[in-house]
Amino acid sequence: MERVRIPCQYAVSGNLKTDVLYSEEPFSFWGGVERETGIITDRRHDRYDESMSGAAFVFPFGKGSSGAGTTIMEMVRLKTAPSAIINLESDPVLLTGPLIAKYFYDVIIPVVNVTKEDYNKLKSAKQIEFYEQADYIDAYYEE
Repeated sequence: MERVRIPCQYAVSGNLKTDVLYSEEPFSFWGGVERETGIITDRRHDRYDESMSGAAFVFPFGKGSSGAGTTIMEMVRLKTAPSAIINLESDPVLLTGPLIAKYFYDVIIPVVNVTKEDYNKLKSAKQIEFYEQADYIDAYYEE
């Protein structure tokens, strides 16, 4: 696999290598995902009926409700949460889920922000690797 290093800003850091679920559309965790399975239930979303569970969920930004953080927390408890989140700009309300999951469940969900140009590069990535003490992620592509 080809590796491309992408600069980023970590909101929540951690070490992890995981598969990718890429979306070009904003996403609302409140009402947009089935908590028990991690399957996207918003029929208007480009990833409708796909599971974010255990994948780095790449979407431009959150939309909607102040319940995003609690939805992510419940998904962590049920073991259906995305393993990481990549945004252009992370919503502070959304960040409450990954930040609190660290303390309540000892689960780290890395959350990073990337530039628009680098975000577009992730469209065909198969896996992404996150690092605890870095200002970059590594994206892996099939050759």
